[in-house]
Amino acid sequence: MSKYDVNRFRNVTVALNTPFTASGDLDLAAAKKLTRYYINKGIKSLYVCGSTGEGFLLDNEERMKLVEAVVDEAGDDLSVIVHVGCPSTRHAVMLAAHAQKAGAAATSAVPCVYYHLGEESVYQHWTKITEAADLPFFIYNIPQLTGFNLSMPLFNRMLENERVAGIKCSSDPCHDILRFKQAGGKDFIVFNGPDEQFLAGRLMGADAAIGGTYGAMPELYLKLDELIRRGEIAKAQEMQVKVTLFIYRLCSFPSMYGACKTIIRMDGVNIGDPRLPFLPVDEHDPEIIKLYQDIRSAVEETKNW
Repeated sequence: MSKYDVNRFRNVTVALNTPFTASGDLDLAAAKKLTRYYINKGIKSLYVCGSTGEGFLLDNEERMKLVEAVVDEAGDDLSVIVHVGCPSTRHAVMLAAHAQKAGAAATSAVPCVYYHLGEESVYQHWTKITEAADLPFFIYNIPQLTGFNLSMPLFNRMLENERVAGIKCSSDPCHDILRFKQAGGKDFIVFNGPDEQFLAGRLMGADAAIGGTYGAMPELYLKLDELIRRGEIAKAQEMQVKVTLFIYRLCSFPSMYGACKTIIRMDGVNIGDPRLPFLPVDEHDPEIIKLYQDIRSAVEETKNW
């Protein structure tokens, strides 16, 4: 059982897009502005340097600088979870130690990527990360990208580590959430990962959620979370349909990350374009303009739900 009080993470956590300048460099001023943007929207937690944050396209120095900027701006208003996953355990450990020094609230990591490693390798990788920082650690299971699907025997073994406080469950089967929650217990945080199943994941036992499309429409996810907590499941289902249709449209562009960044830029925070190999989305594209307008209309329409 984890030794930490993790109730602060039982909310909607935005997976933060990493801002870049026009020349492709890290834009720390924009990172602070984007952090403030989410504070003003009512978001309580951010997940930094993950998939949405293009973490694997940043070098370690950039990741550290980004964490420092976001944590500094967040202050006491936001809990910052830092994804420290790297192909190398050595580098992941460095990032975990830095996250604690910078004042982050927690760390998280995928298994080693690219190499198809066995469970003992992944166990040691995650364990070394937890040893590097006295912070809650959230396992990140996303087999469709890493090629490693967390088994229940390995999961139960990780639960013996008192710094393992939860899991971001992004695997496709929704019942994985049920299995992890039952094994972890009431004080273990299970985050729903797939945005299009926010409601389903919560009904299966997820305590909270982390997502990459939240940043483009945070108000809708906050409202969806509110409806679930109020027990208005029929209304929540209606909201999930709206959100999921927007997700499909975001995924229809050359890159979802590019589309989300453009939506955020259109809402007043210029965070640039994604790094290659992710492609940008032109803000003059009629389809992205229409999508932005439809998202804002939905926000207004559902304010009083």
